[in-house]
Amino acid sequence: MKNTSTLHVSIGLFLILGLVCTAYLALTLANTTLLSRNVYTITAKFTAVNGLRSGSNVEISGVYVGKVTEIRLDPDLYQAVVTMQVQNSVPIPVDSTAAIKTSGLIGDKYISIIPGGDDVVLKDNDILMDTQAAVDIEELISKYVFGSVNK
Repeated sequence: MKNTSTLHVSIGLFLILGLVCTAYLALTLANTTLLSRNVYTITAKFTAVNGLRSGSNVEISGVYVGKVTEIRLDPDLYQAVVTMQVQNSVPIPVDSTAAIKTSGLIGDKYISIIPGGDDVVLKDNDILMDTQAAVDIEELISKYVFGSVNK
């Protein structure tokens, strides 16, 4: 009798441990920040965010420092408002520039932050003012093919 109850308890503990590990793995693969709060949020407004999506990387000098959490439209200015979460250990000067880049020729879009030289850094919920929109490769190719590119 004692052996079966010990067996049941050990199986229950193993099952609970397995469920906890599965939940942790699911949250990690979903790229959520439910368990870690060592980030701050900044926003930037772009005229175009072609191909950028929630979950895209935010990088400085090619190093991952955060991710895009939300993209929405500003109804007054008709600009895309991009919300990003950046690691607390990475201070971003206020005069930095955010640009939408492509990894490879037709790869995923990400935000590249070019740090400025100001001593004042962005804080939680601040706005990054200087931005560069994504380059539309399809538009450039069609202009070249149909001859409307100035030589």
